[in-house]
Formats: sequence, structure tokens, C-alpha cells
Amino acid sequence: MYYISVTYSLHFLGSLVGSLNIFKSNQLTHYDELSFCKWSILKLKSRFCALLMLSTCAMVSQAQSINPLPIVDDEVRYSVGVSAWSPASKTSSFLANNVYAGSTQASVPDNIQRTGGFAMINAEAHQDNWGVMADLVYWQVNNGSTNTTSYINKKTSVYESQGANTDQTILSGALTYTVFNDDALYADALFGVRYISSTTSANVNSVITTTQGKRVIKQAATGYYSATQSEASPIIGLKGRYRINESEWFLPFYVDVGQGFDADNLTWQALGGVGYAFSWGDVALTYRAMYFELGGSQGLTKYSNYGPQLGITINF
Repeated sequence: MYYISVTYSLHFLGSLVGSLNIFKSNQLTHYDELSFCKWSILKLKSRFCALLMLSTCAMVSQAQSINPLPIVDDEVRYSVGVSAWSPASKTSSFLANNVYAGSTQASVPDNIQRTGGFAMINAEAHQDNWGVMADLVYWQVNNGSTNTTSYINKKTSVYESQGANTDQTILSGALTYTVFNDDALYADALFGVRYISSTTSANVNSVITTTQGKRVIKQAATGYYSATQSEASPIIGLKGRYRINESEWFLPFYVDVGQGFDADNLTWQALGGVGYAFSWGDVALTYRAMYFELGGSQGLTKYSNYGPQLGITINF
């Protein structure tokens, strides 16, 4: 549309210059001059109106933005997204009878530095008002290592090294149903299950060195320990997006809550932010928070993760 408008503008200016040159180069009578002027003015008015209409069409065409809201119909639609979530975290431990045992905290830079492998993927499929969704969060965190050397006496020393890692998997799956859909707001209710698994593993190596005269005797021992906590909890929630001023910009939102079979194992998740839609999908910058509890009669551990997330979604 811009190409047509610019071309017509050049043609319009060329006609104007040409008309002025004809007026200057020919000796016309007073009557002819008046007729020529009237003809030129009418011609210029008509071309100006045409130019204005083309420019308006170009602006209207440019103003037609991509709708970030899904189209609800009989066609099956799919989407796959990947994200990078960088949360701060807090872990609180409780012994039996809810006796507080301590807590640890880590900032966003701390977790980025300690994170090993990670995967954050989500996928959805919809037809008409019904749909299914799945969301996977996996990360491996290095809890640090220590190396110490102690001396029992002048001839005997003990060297110890310890290292620990934590692997967490949070997998959510749900059936969805569109409960609201208009020009500005799209919302799905969801009902599903969240599976959470947290495995902490530790390696312990020790070497005892004893000196007997000219002889050096070393005794080594290695130990590996691993403990896993897991829980599956039913969840219900609401997710969707709000379109901003009929533009490509939108506000995504997500919230869910669930309760495990144990009365203490609560889980919830919330997300909100801003996104921009393209013809192939969208990009969103959000703030995500997730809370869950793992444990039982022997004790309970509460996990909180909260921080910014950048996500890219591709629609099919």
C-alpha cells in the first residue's frame, strides 16, 4: 500500500509541474487562461482526493494488527513454547510435628551460577472449546562442595571432600475448557495433575594418611547417598490473555492451586506479564512464582521459586 501511495504522489507532482510548464510556455487568451485554470484546479482536486484516499487506505492497512487471542473454532490448533526462567528460591525444612529445622535462600544470580542442566517446555492442543496442555520444568542445582584437611596427630591426617546436587522435576498436565472469549479477553479453565520430584544426592570421599617412619599409608573411603521425595497433586486453575487496545500487545496470566493426598502437601503457581504477537507466535516477558511442599510423617520441606521468565511460543 505504501508503494502505491508513493507512486501516485510522484505522478501527482509530475502532473502539477507539467501543468505549470504548459501554462508558461503557451500564450493564451484571457478566456483560455480562465478555462485552463478551472480545468487544472478540477484535475488537481480529483487527483488530490484520490491520493488522500490511497494514503488513508495505506494507513488503515498498516493499522490492522495481528490478533494475539486464539481463534476458537473446529480447526485443531497447536502451540509449543520454550522458556528461560531465572527464579530466586527459598527452602524451609520441618521435622515431625511441624518443628522448624532451618531454611536456605538463593538469589537469582546465585541460582544462575549454580544451575547445571535445565529444560522448560510447554505445549497445548485445542479444538473448539476443549484442549489439553502440558508444562515441564526441570533443573539441576549444584549445592556446592567442600574440601577439608584435619590432623589427628603429627603423623595422621584426614582429607574429606563432599559435593551435593539437587534435581527437581515439575510436570503439570491438564484438560482445558474455554470459559470466556471475546475481542479483548480469552480465558481457559483447567483441571489436571502436577507431579513433583526432588532428588538430592551427595558424594563423600575421605583419605586417611598415616606416616610410620619412612612409610606413608593411605586409606581411602567413598560414599554416595541419595534421597528422593515425590508427590502428585490434583490442580485446578485459570489461564488466558488480555489484548491491549486491539494491538499485538497482550497481558498473559496463569494461576492454579492443588493439594496432595497428604494434608500438608500444598502446591500453587502464578504467572503474569506482557507479550507481543507475531504471525508465527509470540514472545512474552513474565514474572513466575511456584510453591510446593514435599514430605510426610517424617518431616516436610517447603519450596518457593519466584523470578522473571522469558518465553517464546510457536503456533501451528
